[in-house]
Amino acid sequence: MAEAGIRDVPFAHLQRRLLVGGRVPLQGTLETTYRCNLACAHCYVNQPAGSLEERARELPTERLLELIDEFVQEGCLELLLTGGEVLVRPDFPEVYLHAVSRGLLVTIFTNGTLVTDRIADLLDSRRPHKVEISLYGMTRETYERVTRVPGSYDKCLDGIRRLVERGIPLTLKTVALTWNHHEIPAMEAHARGLGLEFRFDSALNPRVDCGANRNGELQLSADQALELDLQNPERRRELEEFCEKFVPPAAAAAATGGSEYVYTCGAGETSFTVDPYGHLQMCQLSRRQSYDVAGEGRFADGWQTYFPALRARKWQGNSVCRRCSLISLCSSCPGAAEMETGDIEALVPGFCTITHARAFAVMGDVEHHRADASCCLGNPGQGVVDSSTSSGGCGGGCDQPPARTSGLIQIERRRPAATG
Repeated sequence: MAEAGIRDVPFAHLQRRLLVGGRVPLQGTLETTYRCNLACAHCYVNQPAGSLEERARELPTERLLELIDEFVQEGCLELLLTGGEVLVRPDFPEVYLHAVSRGLLVTIFTNGTLVTDRIADLLDSRRPHKVEISLYGMTRETYERVTRVPGSYDKCLDGIRRLVERGIPLTLKTVALTWNHHEIPAMEAHARGLGLEFRFDSALNPRVDCGANRNGELQLSADQALELDLQNPERRRELEEFCEKFVPPAAAAAATGGSEYVYTCGAGETSFTVDPYGHLQMCQLSRRQSYDVAGEGRFADGWQTYFPALRARKWQGNSVCRRCSLISLCSSCPGAAEMETGDIEALVPGFCTITHARAFAVMGDVEHHRADASCCLGNPGQGVVDSSTSSGGCGGGCDQPPARTSGLIQIERRRPAATG
């Protein structure tokens, strides 16, 4: 009798089975440091790598290992190790090996410049789920204009080469900036030539570490972002399929009135973030409310008690976003709105403009919407709205007054999982 084949089960299906009867922190992010060996113009956290003050504030190795155990105890399956630059900390091997030994599927975000033979061999000996390296240009001039560190381009390519030679699961990605968007096709070609996946994101957010390094010139306009989307047939097809599956007719969206609750994503429901100082947050974007796990506080208490209270927040206003039929396509969310304006319910003009441009490009006319987003922004004929006019703090929970949000970052957002 022939042996039955093993059927692949989408992770979304597994999630639904695991979540029957309660909340489970399936996906965690552990930011071990905000320090970095680069000084990227767009970066949301890049404190100096050698800062003794920052190093003293970071969670010690012992607490990081304890937290990983606590994550696993509550049911965590996937863990992202990131920074700053995660490889800046000398205890990275110990933290990484502990996470792998606990059975976690570990993903590593890195700039690649510190991937030495020793690190590559470590990852080869106990393989991660995947590694993602940010590539900021396909020429030395562009790359080092962004990173502002001479020699970093060659180090990044060397790090990529070391991982490719060892067959480590690797993805290359970039932040689409006005300084590098012309080289994105070349970056993708380089990645494909190595047999690697490649992606980019042109949705940017303000800084979260209160640094003074802010440069609003880096944000792509809606037209530039759309041009990048449409010049790649695969990306355009993905947009079309996403809109077909997740964008309902405007009338249907208006009729439902939208969700009663502000948070409808997996933040605090299936995912979480812990920053370098022991602040347990619902996600990498929503940072103003946190539970302290640096000392006596336990992860389980924050997850089981604190997060449900945050997610119980109901809409107080902003019926525009709440009832918008394009909300699933929009890069905004409560966390992004909080970072941009200080208010989790706020509309983010820059994201709104790009969303409408994409929708009209792949769907044609969209019922009850206008291509220039004036339907939602309330400023017909104004075209692109400058999101830097929004007010709010840095989102990091500091005591600094609200600042103009011209500093930019990229944080990957998970799109809704298919429910079929």
